Amino acid sequence: MYLCRDNMSILTQITYSITNFMKRTLSAIIAGIIVLFAASCETNEPGNDGRLATPYFTVNVDGNVITVAWEEVTGAAFYEVGLEPGSIEKTDKLIHRFDNLEYNTEYKVSVRAISTDESKNSEATEKSVKTAERIVPAYREWAPTYGAAAQAISNNGRWVVGGNDRNGFVLDLSTDKMTEFTSAEFYDVADDGTAVGSDHSENADGDAAILIGDKIVKIKGVAELADTYAMSCATGITPDGSYVVGWFYEHNESAYFAQQYGYVVPFCYDVLNERVTVPTVGDRIYNEAAATAIKSVTPERELLGYEQSLGIHNIIWKDEYTPFEYAYFQYNEQYEPVFSMGDTQNFFTQKGSYIYGKAVDYANGQVSYAAAFDRKNNQLMTFIGGSVTAMSEDGIAYLNDVPYYIGTTSYVIDTKTGVYDEWTPLEEWLFDEHDIDIAAFEPMTDETKDDGLLLEGVIVVAASEDGRKIVGITNTNYGWVTFVVDFDGEGRPDLN
Repeated sequence: MYLCRDNMSILTQITYSITNFMKRTLSAIIAGIIVLFAASCETNEPGNDGRLATPYFTVNVDGNVITVAWEEVTGAAFYEVGLEPGSIEKTDKLIHRFDNLEYNTEYKVSVRAISTDESKNSEATEKSVKTAERIVPAYREWAPTYGAAAQAISNNGRWVVGGNDRNGFVLDLSTDKMTEFTSAEFYDVADDGTAVGSDHSENADGDAAILIGDKIVKIKGVAELADTYAMSCATGITPDGSYVVGWFYEHNESAYFAQQYGYVVPFCYDVLNERVTVPTVGDRIYNEAAATAIKSVTPERELLGYEQSLGIHNIIWKDEYTPFEYAYFQYNEQYEPVFSMGDTQNFFTQKGSYIYGKAVDYANGQVSYAAAFDRKNNQLMTFIGGSVTAMSEDGIAYLNDVPYYIGTTSYVIDTKTGVYDEWTPLEEWLFDEHDIDIAAFEPMTDETKDDGLLLEGVIVVAASEDGRKIVGITNTNYGWVTFVVDFDGEGRPDLN
């Protein structure tokens, strides 16, 4: 009996202990729930200091798009969503999307609740996210709304610009975003996307201009160089964006610069110092020039232009202070031109190793040849065809109108082989050398979707410094189409 009583006592103690343990455990669980609930409330309800609660938010990454969503905060008038690097956006919604971001890039995202009383704005918390790695297509194409044609690609291969009939565009190949302009044309672009060309918003003939960010700025001081100014255009920019070249039109043939250079006068613009100058005139073979312009500039600020006198002849300035010299010019004892590297559309390659475009045989009836001049080896190379429309630093020349001026598709010559009379069609060369079958890609328009790539009339107009990207154009019933071939690209793209 005592034993039973003792056992009952023990059992009672055990029961009491279990009950107390369960009470304590339950209390702890309840307390935890209260804390968690309070914590969740803190993201929505104002704090003890009167400030709005810090929004709780989530971030989703899809390719190069970041989507931010958050819970509603009591008392918030609106929200500020920040992206670094980037911008701070204001919204009264509970979701925001950042589009067209850099691929493979880390960003910091923040959300802050804003009160009508600034002192009660919430704290902002940050989260770090990284956009996806991009699989770059081998072939991409665009049809600008306003008909602009591609003109140039930046040295680093990121930016493409174009212009035609007072319309232009800037294309960022890192995001495939094209920005179009209805009163401007662009002819060159720096590695940071700073584009140069002409602004037609006030002067129908155009004023030399530079695009900084999304703002077109006329280059100050160009018009003031002329006695009777008419128009001007910026044609080249260094990769670092610090130096711009171009030309302006002088109506007064008796003006100082017109006496030196003719109606068209070259200019240089030092962006950082906001200084516009006219480069030093060279020792001209002919006393008078009808026009002189700068078309291209190297990273070291060497200048390539042309002089129109008795024919058109390319000239080079080592810098704006050094008198120009003729690029390649042969003449006879009577100073009549015999053979000259010269055309208004001749350009430097990205680093200036070559001059490419056209050469003219004056001795045989002013016959034009597609040509490239190797500056390092002082060698002129001529090819049958209309012109060299683009060339890479490694000596790959892209030609149009070959063979024998009856072809329309772009052809390719590797000048390093020393064989200049064998051309390979662009389509064939891309397939053989880079395993890219551009004929397999469908064009972007529904009307031509069964025709394959429009190879007839394709012209390659630019190449990046490393030669791994080329830009081309083709004219269709729907206007100019711009295409980019990336030798390191892969896969079949979603055409824009």
